[in-house]
Amino acid sequence: MIAGLVAASAVLICLGRQDIIHALSYAGRLAGGLLVAAGLVALAAAVCAVMDRLLGRGTKYTTAITLFGALAVLGVGLLLLTVQIGEYTLWLWLWLGLIVWACWALWDLLHRRQAWREITFRRNFAAVVSFTALITAANFVYSQIYEPYSSPMTVTTSVKIGSIRKDEATTYVPVTFQMENTGKVAAYVVGMGYSLTGLDWKSTYQKPRDLKQWEKDIDTDALTDLHAYADKPHPYTVSIGLLEKLGDFELNPGEKYTQEKTIELPTQTFRAVQVQSEAYLLRKDRMIYSATPTTYYSWSGKREKIPKWVTDYAGADADSDYVRYQVPVRYSNQILNFTRRPRRITLWWLLGKENSTPITTLVASLDTPGGEQTEPTYSEGEQEREKYGFTYLNSGSTEAIL
Repeated sequence: MIAGLVAASAVLICLGRQDIIHALSYAGRLAGGLLVAAGLVALAAAVCAVMDRLLGRGTKYTTAITLFGALAVLGVGLLLLTVQIGEYTLWLWLWLGLIVWACWALWDLLHRRQAWREITFRRNFAAVVSFTALITAANFVYSQIYEPYSSPMTVTTSVKIGSIRKDEATTYVPVTFQMENTGKVAAYVVGMGYSLTGLDWKSTYQKPRDLKQWEKDIDTDALTDLHAYADKPHPYTVSIGLLEKLGDFELNPGEKYTQEKTIELPTQTFRAVQVQSEAYLLRKDRMIYSATPTTYYSWSGKREKIPKWVTDYAGADADSDYVRYQVPVRYSNQILNFTRRPRRITLWWLLGKENSTPITTLVASLDTPGGEQTEPTYSEGEQEREKYGFTYLNSGSTEAIL
């Protein structure tokens, strides 16, 4: 009994103390405080159990505190087991151990020692236990279930093309990229990239093209933009780039990110340009980087094959060149760090092959180490985004005539 109470106290105080200091939200720190309180109750119960052993029998107060300590360990063990549901970690056996020990301790106290009879204030004792259990359960539900869904991350991204200048040889296209956090939750920018595409078409007709020609465009090229007075446009990627890479910066509530670029292309080569930006974000109150990102270049050293689902998603060749960034992350509180498997973010910046540029140049995943090799199912991907605020943004395409 005494050894079990001391061990449970050490586990709960250690776990709760970490959340009081390091949890990323106030609710997480409050949950840590309740764990510390439960640990202190278990420690007080251990002291009372020692006193009972020395005296030969307990008083109504020492018995009540010992019983309360066993109930606290049982309640916290059940809550931690509930949070554990859905993923397996080795810590599962610790929660089960706490529950099994607490059940044995309660059987020993209530059945063998008849401790309930020694407590003369049973009604008040039951009220205190019920109230404490309700408050603890409500806090766990709030911090682990309600809070993650109640404050959505609101970030917008946009692209603007400025006044285009030309000279005899070169056309200058000024582009402004913006991202703004209009919500109340800070965000890590996992990666932000852009692409600018030049468009050309062979001929412009005075007589409109007929329906048969439109049908041919759909059959042969799967077009969804059909033009009556012009041939289908031929896109060519003029410029791609990373505006921000993994680990570079965060966007706090009310902040606006702006970056301007001037992209040059030969005059008389293209009739129009299209530009777009894309970004991946992570909620700062759900996860935080736990190390420095690592970078891998596909053309240096032994080439690692890029996952097929990544190239399929990006519309790229299977042997495309790429840069890969990876960083491990830790959860917003220690309870999740103990009840969830480790995860890391992987960001691929795809360059494509010669004369073959991907449709989208950024692909990112949030998964267990090695899990990024397999494409997540739709339901798994949605669950990851909802739980941890892992979000993809696209500015949409902005076009300008040259």
